[in-house]
Amino acid sequence: MSYNGHPAPGNRLWPGDSPGNSNGYAAQDMRPQYMSNVQPSPSYSPAPAPTPQYWGGTANDRQYGISDYSRSAYHTPSTIQPQPQAQQPQFIQPSQLFQQPPTQSTHLHPADIIEKISTPSFQNSTRMITSQNDSQPDKSVLLISLAEEFFEAAHKLAPSVSISMTPVNVETYERLIATGLGCLDIALKRARLPPRTEANVRLRYAGVLYEETENFMEAETALSKGIALCERHHYFDLKYAMQFLLTKLMSQKNPKAAMKALDGHISEAEAYQHFSWVYALRFLRASYAAESGNPSDNHAAIQNLQKISDLAIKQSDRAIQLTASLVEAMVHLKSASPDSIEHVQRAIAAARAHQLNLGSSIPQLNGLTHIIDVMCSLREGKVTEMLTKLRDMQKVMDEFLNNDKWSASSDVMAIPINRTPKNSQTVSHETRAVLGIGEDGRDNLMMSFLNKRDAYGITYLISAVILLHKNPSDNKALKYLQSGLGSVTGENSGDTRGSKSTLGLLPDLALKQEWRGQILCYFRLYMGFCAALLSDWQTVKQNVDHLKSTARYFDIPLSGPLECLTIYLTGVYHQGIGDLDAALHYFRNPRFDLSPAKSSNPTSTDQVERDFALLAALNILWILQDPKRQNPAMNTSLIAQLEPFCAKHPNTDIQTAFNLVKATVNTIPPPQLFTIKKYLGAALSGAQTTFNTQFLCITLNVMCSRFFSNVVGDQAEKSAKAASVQAQKSGSALWRSVADGMLARCYEVQGKESEAQASMEQARKLSQMALPGR
Repeated sequence: MSYNGHPAPGNRLWPGDSPGNSNGYAAQDMRPQYMSNVQPSPSYSPAPAPTPQYWGGTANDRQYGISDYSRSAYHTPSTIQPQPQAQQPQFIQPSQLFQQPPTQSTHLHPADIIEKISTPSFQNSTRMITSQNDSQPDKSVLLISLAEEFFEAAHKLAPSVSISMTPVNVETYERLIATGLGCLDIALKRARLPPRTEANVRLRYAGVLYEETENFMEAETALSKGIALCERHHYFDLKYAMQFLLTKLMSQKNPKAAMKALDGHISEAEAYQHFSWVYALRFLRASYAAESGNPSDNHAAIQNLQKISDLAIKQSDRAIQLTASLVEAMVHLKSASPDSIEHVQRAIAAARAHQLNLGSSIPQLNGLTHIIDVMCSLREGKVTEMLTKLRDMQKVMDEFLNNDKWSASSDVMAIPINRTPKNSQTVSHETRAVLGIGEDGRDNLMMSFLNKRDAYGITYLISAVILLHKNPSDNKALKYLQSGLGSVTGENSGDTRGSKSTLGLLPDLALKQEWRGQILCYFRLYMGFCAALLSDWQTVKQNVDHLKSTARYFDIPLSGPLECLTIYLTGVYHQGIGDLDAALHYFRNPRFDLSPAKSSNPTSTDQVERDFALLAALNILWILQDPKRQNPAMNTSLIAQLEPFCAKHPNTDIQTAFNLVKATVNTIPPPQLFTIKKYLGAALSGAQTTFNTQFLCITLNVMCSRFFSNVVGDQAEKSAKAASVQAQKSGSALWRSVADGMLARCYEVQGKESEAQASMEQARKLSQMALPGR
């Protein structure tokens, strides 16, 4: 059902609606029927009972151009604002609705409001206001002002509603929005508005429909009429804003048609040399192309970004050039192609060149540059370079800690654009949802980016991932994860889910809650991996349980990389506690299928899922070395299947794991001694290259077991001691137990009874820590 105007008196449904829900969400939808055409979003299910899911649009829509038309309030001229008098109008105030949620008996619909405006009592109350010119009150201005009050009341209510999301609170919010929309609808249909006022109201009306409902057809109709009106009266600023919004509406149904329409709008803006809108439209075009996942569209995204850079060079718009370079780097970073890292580095180099001119005037872009640079080095696996860039990123982020230009609550950043004479009539106060005017008089491209609080949470997570395998025993990675968890949840202030904003759109807050819920899941996931490295299996289980409860709380489906990592960590937990049957069940999950990739142009997300499928297969091979499960023929088959994926894998750690497996797994025919030495040498070299303490520990212990078991001599003792020392550095109770056990046997062979007894006792204690009760 759709919002098609104000409701008939005495009827709670909009005209044309019926009590049913034509969208098929009857089982979930508990909203009032006149707002039932609202798109579901996965982030609204905090209560055990089914709760409504809302709104259209994607996070991508808000990434490259703020679409917050619901905040672009239309302001009435100050010369016609009525002065307060003793006698007040006889209709309910939005502030009263905010202070006390309206009930069925107190809520007024737009039709009731217009009826009261037309009553003699209301006209008598406004007669003193207009006595100087003896004119009737301007009903359209009153309706528009009243609509803004209803919207403002709803947006004040939104932060608290987003915390609980109870049906009553959500219904109150929706009623306020619906009433405001009804006021604008009546103003458009029953009043003769000046052309520019009508254009503004249509833009505002369509923007609220887009942000708050699924009624895109009504919004498209309003925009189509508005664009025709703007063309007749040459309102270029409003026309571009309407075309921008209309394209976003089209993308919900037909992304290809939206991109084609954008190409036409871009050509028109370039012909008129309206460069500010060329930037805005091309960024939107690039974002849609990059999200499609199609190789040709991905190429189109890069082309649009490069054209933005070329135009920015001609216009000396350094900030726009920097932004285009960073967005291009992110597009390349999402690709898993062999040359993607090279393209990312080139884009980062271009961004750094522009930063020399801008300095720290836009701290968000400076921080993003360092974040992308660290992620690029993480993809390459160059540990020394990775740690250097990590320190640089942390230093820059610390410098921005007290920078007021980067808000801790707002997700909006303004990219300055040099104004030209031909641009003077294309950007105005009414277009500030996309293009605004800065304090210095320049145009500002309004874009969404992480606020400071969320950005710091991301940097904590990146720092922990990089430090996770370097030295687990020092707990640095865990400390970063705990700090990041507190940063995202805001636990220091007691705010675990809600926003601190005083104003907000419920759909935007919903998307932010969903995003934060996903980040919290990743924090719990990596805290589980930290515990697994230390053989702390109880903590691993606790973090897996926390992860699943967080996903349920925020109504986040466990899919994609998050699902793969969760299944893998659960399998590791069962392998760690010795429940090998359950571990095999998880590692053989269909999500770890190693069939050829379905896409010829895999993304970095596809690569992550494939990498964890490889790790699951390697774990299966080691579990199958249990004497009860020995099957050399199956081992040989699995190794042959993994060889094409692992032998020349771009991730050195995966190559190291594969070499360790080949050095320890029984095959047909059995590997020769020189082959085993070659595999262990390659594994040792790979572990040293990546500074992977865990792999160094495993490799040295395998070498000691293979070549120095029951061997008398100094070399055997040195090997056993080296394995024990490296096991202590790894922090793993399991491997420390293994290493100390081999050292005890080495001492025993050497005739050192007291040392052997001490080492064996230490090994037993550690084994109880690693596997309690066994």
